[in-house]
Amino acid sequence: MQNIDDYYNILFISTYEEMAKRAELVSKDLGIEVDIIRGLNLSNSVQAVRKRIQNRVVDAIITRGGTALKMKEEFNIPVIEIEVTILDILKAIGKVKKHVKRIGVIGFPNIIGNISSLSEFLDIEIIEIQINSIQESTEAVRKASQLQVDAIVGDRIAVETAAEFGIYGELIVTDSYECIAKSFYKAIEIANMRKNQLAKAEELRLITELTQSGIIAIDKDGMITLFNAKAGRILNIKPELALNEPVDKIIPGFNLTRTLVRKQNEFDEIVNVNDKYIVLHKAPILINEVALGAVATFDNLEQIQLIEKKARKKLSEKGHVAKFTFDSILGNSKIMKDIKERAKKYSLVDSAILIHGETGTGKEVFAQSIHNHSLRRNGPFVAVNCAALPYSLLESELFGYVKGAFTGAKEEGKAGLFEQAHKGTIFLDEIAEIPLDVQARLLRVLQEGQVQRIGDDRIINIDIRIISATNKNLADLIKLNKFREDLYYRLNVLNINLPSLRERIEDIPIFIDHFITLKSKEHKKIITKVDDIVILKLSTYSWPGNVRQLENIVERLVVESSNGVISINDLNNVLGDEVTENMSVLNIDEITKKTIETALKLSNNNKTLAAKTLGIDRTTLWRMMKRYNMS
Repeated sequence: MQNIDDYYNILFISTYEEMAKRAELVSKDLGIEVDIIRGLNLSNSVQAVRKRIQNRVVDAIITRGGTALKMKEEFNIPVIEIEVTILDILKAIGKVKKHVKRIGVIGFPNIIGNISSLSEFLDIEIIEIQINSIQESTEAVRKASQLQVDAIVGDRIAVETAAEFGIYGELIVTDSYECIAKSFYKAIEIANMRKNQLAKAEELRLITELTQSGIIAIDKDGMITLFNAKAGRILNIKPELALNEPVDKIIPGFNLTRTLVRKQNEFDEIVNVNDKYIVLHKAPILINEVALGAVATFDNLEQIQLIEKKARKKLSEKGHVAKFTFDSILGNSKIMKDIKERAKKYSLVDSAILIHGETGTGKEVFAQSIHNHSLRRNGPFVAVNCAALPYSLLESELFGYVKGAFTGAKEEGKAGLFEQAHKGTIFLDEIAEIPLDVQARLLRVLQEGQVQRIGDDRIINIDIRIISATNKNLADLIKLNKFREDLYYRLNVLNINLPSLRERIEDIPIFIDHFITLKSKEHKKIITKVDDIVILKLSTYSWPGNVRQLENIVERLVVESSNGVISINDLNNVLGDEVTENMSVLNIDEITKKTIETALKLSNNNKTLAAKTLGIDRTTLWRMMKRYNMS
């Protein structure tokens, strides 16, 4: 703890020894070490103070009378005057009245008051000469001399001047313990205020100088009162040349005086200054609705983009970056268009989202797209496959742990994935696989926005958005007591049900084309043609593995293809037994009907083209459509 002696730097200027001794007693009682300047004349006292302030900051000066006035004139340091009482003046008069007939009392009006009115009570003539500055002391003594006073009572300056005129001087002594203690308390109070002000000023200086943003402030007249170093570097303007200059002259493009007039905040404005694009935020300083000034903070747009790039790179190194966007989601079917629009709306809020869909329907692609469309896009995206982590690791990975939490724990402990997702999104895939006891801890995260590392009693506040996904029916698991009902309702605030590939067969040709382009490049193959019957046949399967399975099949087709053509023979060779064993082929009527539907969609409902694709004539197509009640 800092010693109180180190905290206060107070000077006490004593005009006589008894005053100094009393000050020593008071300082000892208060536990404060005070620097006492003893018994010097006025000029030497000034020099003594000047010497001391060269080496340290002086918080306050305690003295009295004319010395106090002189210190106020010479230094920008708080001066506390020791109170002079009427009793102090009467004591000084009492010391000389036995030897003289006429006494001149010189002092300031607030000190000597109407002292001459006491003449009749003291049985001596008292002439009061009031002064308003120490410069008037000499003239006051001269006047007293002309009035033929026998002695002068006053402060040190008055007494010293009286000696020059050959007049006896009696010093008004102020050495009462109470008066000096009172001045000490006031000095401490002022010293505290001064230190707080200096600390605030230094704090503001450090904030403005250490911040990575440019900061400019103006007064009500539009004159620049603050221009930090960063502002100078961004705008290529020396701060000393900008201070106390009109802001519209130095940086006309900022329109900061307009902010004064409008009395409104203006954020995220992009302006061009000296061929640099600046991101600008402005706000007026309002007191009782009166604009007393304005402040602007700003950054170099190019620098912001560079920092964002570095942040993304750092997140990428940790694997906490979402690479997919809504543009990555393929498909023109109505069902997919509707789901994408709903997901975009969901991305604009922070509510929990539950995504349900079969394996391979693109649940994580949607989760990443939602993150990248949200206000959290610059934060981390942490994906967790709850089924891939063994139970023994799942809890420690999600919530983290402290040193020595369990055997094998890292020496320094570890932040959990929830902590790593702070200010971003965490994606919990296969949420149905989380054990019940871990579900209870997850519920607390959702309810309180807090996590607790394993082995720690400290609570950590986090700000995350939770998106979870499953291919199972959680309502059924609740009935089987395998999933907490309260957690389900916390996770399922917003929900998205992704369709299977067989529910959006019109999108299959788009996927085929996309995967052929992707896999051709990957395997350095050139594919110039895909037989229509291949696309038609691929569109009739049920695809239990959905898009992921289709991608695998297309990759095999690309690898197996010859002469840049994917033919029906290639398809038959690739499929083999997979059709009957893994792809749950539809029955003959379903296949026929689905084949006709696909052919019509591929031909934009042109029956002539559809019949040609199917290898039948238009009349046969018409009969088949009638048989299956197809319009």
